[in-house]
Amino acid sequence: MLCFERQHFFNRLSACLFLGISLFFACQSSPDPNVVKPEKGDIDTQSRIEPVAQPLTPEETFEQLKRENPGNILDDDFRTLRRLVTSKTYLDFLRRNHPLEDQYQTYDAFWEIAAAHPSRYMPFLEQQLEKSDEEDAANAHLFAVHYRHVLTREYHGEDPDTFQDELKKLIDGPGMDIAFKHFVDHERNIVNGIDLIFLTVAINLYVQETEQTDAALAGELLDKYGEQDALIWLTLEDPVLIGYILKDFTDTEVFRRWMAGKFHP
Repeated sequence: MLCFERQHFFNRLSACLFLGISLFFACQSSPDPNVVKPEKGDIDTQSRIEPVAQPLTPEETFEQLKRENPGNILDDDFRTLRRLVTSKTYLDFLRRNHPLEDQYQTYDAFWEIAAAHPSRYMPFLEQQLEKSDEEDAANAHLFAVHYRHVLTREYHGEDPDTFQDELKKLIDGPGMDIAFKHFVDHERNIVNGIDLIFLTVAINLYVQETEQTDAALAGELLDKYGEQDALIWLTLEDPVLIGYILKDFTDTEVFRRWMAGKFHP
């Protein structure tokens, strides 16, 4: 009887031990209900991360623009060159290398901002006016655009006198704005027109000097790369100059002569 009771006791003890061990391991392997399991799709994230594209270098941009614009880049009406400067590749290059305080989505919008930027005119105006500001730079830019256009049209054989009406409008508009700010004789209460004339002549000479420097740059690239590659490099090295070319030149043969330095000593 005693043996039976001992056997019965050990059986119950073994069962309790077995149950306790089972519960222990069950607790160790059961998930914490407060911990959210990651979904299967979220586990292998590394394989879905796309590498960040590195910005193209100027050399890589040149090669890409050349591939995108095969053939004669100096076709009629500069069609290929116009297509190049409006391409995504070129606009991406401008945004990386010529950021402006104002956002732009097209090449024309970029040119309107960059060509008139005060930094292009302030060094010149500081030599001409006592206290020049951004408004003076904006007015000077209007004269500069006019003089540059007239100069280029002379290369096409046009008479500069046909542009006198546009010049008169500039004198009566932005010219008088400059005059009332800087050239007023307060003792006699009159505007000194002579000073205004001297300023417009100085702007004209400044434009001629700048345009000659631009032609020299184009000539250097022409000698180094040849006609087709030189124009692509010119779009990368001087985006504002390309805008003047597309706005003022209409004959590709005249432009070729300009690049070759035929209009300058």
